[in-house]
Amino acid sequence: MNRIFLALALLLTAGFAVAYWRMGGFKAATVALETTAKPYYLAGRYYEGPAQDEAFGDLTREAYNLRKAGKLRGDFGNIFYNSPESSRDSARVFVGVLVADTTSQQLPAGYRYRLFPAGQRVLHAHIDASYLVAPDKLYTGVKKAAEAQKLTLQNVYLEHFPEQGEPEVLAVVK
Repeated sequence: MNRIFLALALLLTAGFAVAYWRMGGFKAATVALETTAKPYYLAGRYYEGPAQDEAFGDLTREAYNLRKAGKLRGDFGNIFYNSPESSRDSARVFVGVLVADTTSQQLPAGYRYRLFPAGQRVLHAHIDASYLVAPDKLYTGVKKAAEAQKLTLQNVYLEHFPEQGEPEVLAVVK
């Protein structure tokens, strides 16, 4: 009986390891210091409160559903206004959809635009991985690159999760 449980445990562990590998969980983010060449426009809503609060999840689902229904065209994205470590307790984030411009589509009720301006120095991290494992890998990459290059982060982060392509984070540096 113990051999059966051991074999089952090994099989499950191998299965999880393969799934994690296929999602890109063993990859590291590529990070480079850049200056943003273009502005990024987000259509969405602002949230401030506990990251685990249902209201934060509701805003995320709402943005996803509006995009899926075609009421907003673009990719899912967020602008965090505090560090990822502290956002676990209290998040300050603009949740929404990255759009091409502010004139080509009408905003849903309650939605506003936010701008992530061009000309900012950022650490640009991207990874060929699933959006399920990407955020942790991206923020870890940004933090390590900032330490290695002796850069100070301003705790403003643009997250971009495209339908096709690599998830990315742009972290503003001083």
